[in-house]
Amino acid sequence: MAEVQLWVRPEVMELGVLPILPPDKISIEMLSRLLQYSRDLGERGYPHINYETWKHIAVKKMGLSVECSMVVFFSCLLFSKLRPGRDRELEASLASAASQKERDEVMGGVEVWTMELIILLYLHRVTSAHPRAIARQASLQTLTTDPWPNSNASGTTARKQLLEEKHAGFVREALPELLSLLAGHLQIEDTEKKKKSSEKRTPRELLCFMKSAGVLSVDVVKSLGFVIGTSVQGDKGEHDLLSVAMDTNNCYRSGYLSKKNAFQKGLFEQWLLRGLDWAPHGEWLCVRRGCRQSWPVVSLTPQFHHRLVASPSPGYHRLMYICELVDGLTAHMGDEAAPCDLKVRRCSKSNIYILQPVRNAVIHKCHDTRVVLGPVSGRIRLSECRNTVVVCAARSVVIADCRGVIVHTLTPQRPLLVGGRTQGVTLAPLNIHYPKLKHHMIKAQLQSHINMWNRPLHLGSEGVLGGTCEVMNPEDFQLLVIPFTQTPPIDGRPPLLPPGLPHEFAKSVEEAGKCVSSFRAEVRDAELSPEQRAILQKAIDAKFKAWLRDTGKQRELDQLEKLALTLKYERVAKTTAI
Repeated sequence: MAEVQLWVRPEVMELGVLPILPPDKISIEMLSRLLQYSRDLGERGYPHINYETWKHIAVKKMGLSVECSMVVFFSCLLFSKLRPGRDRELEASLASAASQKERDEVMGGVEVWTMELIILLYLHRVTSAHPRAIARQASLQTLTTDPWPNSNASGTTARKQLLEEKHAGFVREALPELLSLLAGHLQIEDTEKKKKSSEKRTPRELLCFMKSAGVLSVDVVKSLGFVIGTSVQGDKGEHDLLSVAMDTNNCYRSGYLSKKNAFQKGLFEQWLLRGLDWAPHGEWLCVRRGCRQSWPVVSLTPQFHHRLVASPSPGYHRLMYICELVDGLTAHMGDEAAPCDLKVRRCSKSNIYILQPVRNAVIHKCHDTRVVLGPVSGRIRLSECRNTVVVCAARSVVIADCRGVIVHTLTPQRPLLVGGRTQGVTLAPLNIHYPKLKHHMIKAQLQSHINMWNRPLHLGSEGVLGGTCEVMNPEDFQLLVIPFTQTPPIDGRPPLLPPGLPHEFAKSVEEAGKCVSSFRAEVRDAELSPEQRAILQKAIDAKFKAWLRDTGKQRELDQLEKLALTLKYERVAKTTAI
């Protein structure tokens, strides 16, 4: 019999859950009432709920802001496995709408799976406050029992847990409550508690209550695929949780009752917990069993202990993991590679170029670093970074607890700033162009004419915040030349402008080019003597070297020089080997 492997989807826990909702607004009782209210609405609320209905519930019933309700809804669309690609359809429809009335009509018809939305809200319920904020406000006893997946261990374990381990442990503890919530048993129990003590239940009513409390509908198991991934030993690729649980080889373990078309709750819960394992494209397998990448990596420090690995499991979305690269440079151009997940962690004073389509990306605790990526078809999240520059086109951009970061992006959704410590963020349009950029954007299903890079939204648990983000001045905008894909510029040739570049920024680039051309023409027409030209050239070189030193560009040139020597030695070694 083929062994079933289950895992917690890391992209949902790490990218889909954001600290934007107050815990008191999404209590278990509120979520239970939300499920019951959705069912009472009929087709407008269950099994699918449209945006207008959800906004009404979130704003009028739960007391959330319109912006919070929109972010949760779009996150559910982005990470849903039941109706993938709906966010791309929505972007195209909104772009084709000519008026606000048409946009409202488009948004009103968009639906998500109701139980997936409730699962996402449940995850937000226990993760809506930052661990440091909890540490300041709560006692030590509260910290030791806090279910937040990112919180630090209480000191009982010898080694530091990975985020993936904390997420799996959280799901193990929360699974019974989550199953009861989705099955509606919490609502039943709440109703039973409200009965008067003098009112006694008949044996038949008690038996019906016990039977209903021990059964899970097919919809509950189907919706759990939002947070639980499934694979079968011997098969490449991810499977659907419901189909695997209903398979004849697993039904007696998963508790599937074919006559009732339902699952026995106790058996299904045990089967799920017993099969929970490491994600094939997760960080744990990538770090411990991943294959080291053969990309060129150089570092100016004499000793460096960077990690540059990829997850070993074929048939899944691969994870590329870059960690602890100090004062170094790496570049990769996977032109025909399938979209992968990317994690860049604890890198400093480095330049990282990954010019291929990316599914989701996490940039965590990097400082004084530049990360240039190909188009991201999902979400990119920057967390706890400082003095970092990120360049990429992405479907969704999230900046959490960062200071002094610059993000050059093209995105169809509003950039989202979360966390109370986020400050000094600068947003700018995409400033790169390489030969296969448009082809990669087509693969990522991103369109250059749908761009909301300059409409940031700063949200905290208390609502909309402000004062932490600014839009770059067009006069400060500069194109980024990628040294691995473009030839040096030639006089008179206009630079290749990035797709979707706003007119004022394109005009600024054009004026900068005219200034350089006019200066060269002025020097050419000055009819200087050879001695005068030598003096002018020496002054320009001195000024340029001072600028390189002051801006830190000299370090990048040293990295590029070392990379060129490394690639030259590799080519010579291959030639002599042949």
